Amino acid sequence: MVDTINLALFGSGYWGSKLAAEYLEIQKYNKKLNFFGIVDPDKKRLSDIQNKLNLRSDMLFESMEQCLHDPEVNAIHIATPNETHYKIALEALRQRKNVLLEKPMTMSSGEAFKLTRLAEKSSQVLLIGHIFRFNSALIRAKEILQDGQIGNISYLQLSWRDYLNPLPDRDIIFDLLPHPIDIVNYLTEGWPSSVYAQSISHTESIDNDKEKMAFIVMEMPDKRLVQITLSWIQPGIKDRLVTITGTEGTMIIDTLSQEITIHGKNRTNNIVVDKNNTISSMITHFLNCIFGIESPRSSSLVGAMTVNALVSAKRSLSEKRVVNIN
Repeated sequence: MVDTINLALFGSGYWGSKLAAEYLEIQKYNKKLNFFGIVDPDKKRLSDIQNKLNLRSDMLFESMEQCLHDPEVNAIHIATPNETHYKIALEALRQRKNVLLEKPMTMSSGEAFKLTRLAEKSSQVLLIGHIFRFNSALIRAKEILQDGQIGNISYLQLSWRDYLNPLPDRDIIFDLLPHPIDIVNYLTEGWPSSVYAQSISHTESIDNDKEKMAFIVMEMPDKRLVQITLSWIQPGIKDRLVTITGTEGTMIIDTLSQEITIHGKNRTNNIVVDKNNTISSMITHFLNCIFGIESPRSSSLVGAMTVNALVSAKRSLSEKRVVNIN
């Protein structure tokens, strides 16, 4: 039984700095958490986050191996670039660390299922950072669906749009699509059976021809359709919207403001949601999983199935056809 969780955070970029701030805050009232420190080979980022969060020098590590092989560290949160996830998580599990791994879990299905199996064999917690499973609006929306308040689901539409500077090393499918796919599974408890993806780069630079927007259509096993819009070229708008159309009404979930509106056939209702800090909720859940208080809400199997759908979407893009998801 674990008495104290000594946790090291890998990655000090935009997301890593937000996570670090939350860990420091949680540590103030959870005396069983010891935020061990932050690991990043980039000295400049470490210096920046040290100044921003007023961290001690002994909490900063340039060497990943130092924390991976430190017997005092029994938990690791991985918030490094997507392509590094598998290597770090694999070694962490081999060193019998509990792991919270940000999405996407890995860049291939084989790697994702290998990590899942390794976590099972070692009896370590491997939680995937599908943070919207901790969003109060989505939790309430699932209750509404289960109560049958909008009838049977006819189709779902998800919009994940933003405006960002050119991102030459990032992939819009693996960067933005994991959350919508996971949300569909969370709300419907089903996985898509096929996917069709189409995209264009919309760029004037020949040096950066990565896709900036994409349309994804997925078919569920019960023949319901899911349509997802992804965009990095949407000036002035950042949205994370989920629209579910049922036989008795339409539910619109704004996951950023955590607001729900239901449009019925004769009236419109605004649903009261007790808004929460999703990062704090996810971290607290991870700690509770290590202590054996809760079971993983975003398990490694969910993460692996999500990667499987992502790989199929990428294949659809390259082959320009509908791809069945095994």
